[in-house]
Amino acid sequence: MTAGCLSAHDRSDDDGRGTRRFAATAEIRAPGTRRMRSMRIALIATVAACLVAAAPSSAVPTKASDGQLVASVGPGFTISLKDASGANVTHLGVGTYTLLVHDLSDEHNFHLSGPGVDVSTDVIGNGDRTFTINVTDGVYNFQCDAHPLQMKGAFAGGTATVPPPPPPPPPPPPPPPGPKLHPLKVSVGPGTHLTAPARLAAGKYAVTARDASASDDLHLKGPGVDRKTGVAFKGTAKWTVTLKAGTYKVFSDAHKTLTRTITVR
Repeated sequence: MTAGCLSAHDRSDDDGRGTRRFAATAEIRAPGTRRMRSMRIALIATVAACLVAAAPSSAVPTKASDGQLVASVGPGFTISLKDASGANVTHLGVGTYTLLVHDLSDEHNFHLSGPGVDVSTDVIGNGDRTFTINVTDGVYNFQCDAHPLQMKGAFAGGTATVPPPPPPPPPPPPPPPGPKLHPLKVSVGPGTHLTAPARLAAGKYAVTARDASASDDLHLKGPGVDRKTGVAFKGTAKWTVTLKAGTYKVFSDAHKTLTRTITVR
């Protein structure tokens, strides 16, 4: 029979008068059992704490750029706003940010404005300045106040988005057509023959000068016009002239009797 256990076997009493029967079996637990259970619970808790500590830090979200912004303006016509990683800022989460401005020119400044924010450096002078800004939902613009069209930028805060840039302007219309060219024909030769119209309206003319004489030239002269062929020239010349109100002559320099007068009105 195992020590520490009482079974349903008969046992004699002290006076030997018979036996008593126990109705149930009783068990006495070893004294180390409760201690081992406590050690197991402590070990499980320790392992769980280690697993939590080993969780990657990326599981905890952080603000963009950890709240650090760096702006720069100048030298030259340059302006920028970057986060702590050096990337251009196009969107920021809602929150408080430290803005460090490097003003590198005494001809420009850095001016940031938007919902709840309006900070700037001076146009005259340069150096570093630090601002604390609170970004909320909205669009923020930065620029040089002295050159707002050439030096500017924008970013969105929170749920806002920067509107797309406007479409480029349409190309300029083509220039209007020039004045209509009117045809004008003059000629000399063969022989002592010279032709030209007697009257014309003022305007722009495409002149066809036909010289068929080896001894005469064809000369058109008047207000703002002095064009001619050579005496030895034979062929066709093309001129573009503008005739104004007045009198023009068509003649041969070799024979002054070959002359015609054109009246322009």
